[in-house]
Formats: sequence, C-alpha cells, structure tokens
Amino acid sequence: MRIAVTGAGGFVGRAVVRELAARGVSDVLLVDRAFAARPSFEALAGDLADPTVFARVGQADAVLHLAALPGAAAEVDPAASRAINLDLPLSLIEAMAGRRLVLASSIAVFGGVLPRHVNDETVPVPASVYGTHKRMVELAFADAVRRGTVSGMALRLPGIVARPRGAGGFGSAFLSDIFHAARAGEPYVVPVAPEATSWLLSARAVARILVDALLSDATDGEAITLPALNIRIGTLVEALGEVGDTSGFTYAEDARRRAVFGSYPPLSTSRAEALGFRADADLDALIAAAFDG
Repeated sequence: MRIAVTGAGGFVGRAVVRELAARGVSDVLLVDRAFAARPSFEALAGDLADPTVFARVGQADAVLHLAALPGAAAEVDPAASRAINLDLPLSLIEAMAGRRLVLASSIAVFGGVLPRHVNDETVPVPASVYGTHKRMVELAFADAVRRGTVSGMALRLPGIVARPRGAGGFGSAFLSDIFHAARAGEPYVVPVAPEATSWLLSARAVARILVDALLSDATDGEAITLPALNIRIGTLVEALGEVGDTSGFTYAEDARRRAVFGSYPPLSTSRAEALGFRADADLDALIAAAFDG
C-alpha cells in the first residue's frame, strides 16, 4: 500500500515519520515545502497547491493530511487560511475518491467558550478562522463518507507538546515553551494563571494514533475528538520542576490566552477510545515523551 503524508516536515509530521519507520512501513511518500534533514523515506519538496505535487499525493492508496496554516497565522490572513486549510483539503477529499484519507482536524472547532464537560456529543461552535475552516472540512468529509466516495476519518488534535520553541503561527506556543524553559533552567513568564487547564498530548502519542488510523480499515464520517490529558498548568510547572528547573517561572495572565488555551473542562472521548486511541498514560509519561522529542 502506497502511503503519502503531507506536512511531513513539520513537528507532528516528523513524529509520524518516526512511527512509520518503527513499524516497518516502507512504501511512503513524504510531502512538504521543505525538509530540515534528509528524510528516511522518499520525499517530495514542494507546495501542495502545485498541481504536479498534488497529483503525486492523490495517486497514493492512503493519505495522512497534516499540512495546515496554524491558528494565529490563519486569523491574521483568512485568505491564506482558506487556500491552505479549506480549499486544499476539499480538493484532496475529491481526489481520494475510492481510497483512504485521514485528516488532521483540531479542537479549535469547539470555539472559545466550552461547556462544563466536553464529550462526543458536544456541538462544535468555532470562534476563529482556523476553527471555522477545520469544521467546514469536517462536514465535507462526513458528506463524502456518507456518499461512499472516500474512507478514513477526521481526527481532532488537542495541544501537542513540545513543539519547537516559539513555534510560528501557534497562539498556544507557550504550552511548549514551558517545557523548553524548564529544561534550560531559564526564567519564564507563564501567560496564564496556575489554575488554567489545557488538553495536552505528546507528539509521540499523537503519532501512534495517526498511524493507527492510517493503517486501519475503520471509517467514520463524524470527526473524532482525540483523547488528551486535562492538565492544570500549575501542576505541569510543578512536575517540570522535578526534572528541570522552574525556579525562575512566574505567572502573568493574559485574559485572551486564558480564554482560548487555558479554560478546558473535563474531556470524554469514548469513540476514540473504542478505536484503541490512547493519550499519554499520565503527566510524567507526557513530560518524558516531550523531553525525548
């Protein structure tokens, strides 16, 4: 089976590549605008909007689509978000007719004001350009599954850690920067209060889930929210202090970032768990995975 992975040079993409290699998968095409290092599989450097590049991806038996414009960048440039986060996935859904497609969606579809508990029945109400475009793709994918023209699933990713420091375009970059500052023993101003809560998953854990979904025969038209640890930020800082140095950490809450990235309620993901998708075992496991890259 020929597999293609878009956005393969990105943070999550690199973790997926490692997972595919670890499982002995060999017939893989990696696609991204550029690769920082020589990939372990066949690689195609180019823009997915290029018809030649897109055609190569569309010839695969199964595609994992990770390429996206991050949320903060999407809010600044809605036209670019439409081209990258909406038009390209819609074209890919059409191109993959009769074959398998796994789409990386996002918890951004839920918007900024969440109910007291989020589960598989929670209705998405996006409140950003990024979240709206992701939700539109989810609906188009569900319709394609309903019509029987494509198989696979759309998976809503939570906060993934630890992204490279100062990850461009990600408003949630501080959730990863906390790890880097603790490891380096540097002072850091946490932009949310200690009682803020976020849904976090390590790159290693999300890569396992994405590859499981890609290699599976399961199909679900309704987007699936992935499991994650609901982490209190103060508890995370305390735990990081056990393996790094957080003595120079202080808190200065930014109300907007608290509302968007630090107000997450308890999460239930029974549909994902029924498929065998699992979050990191606990906070210590998440930290270990994040520090191991």
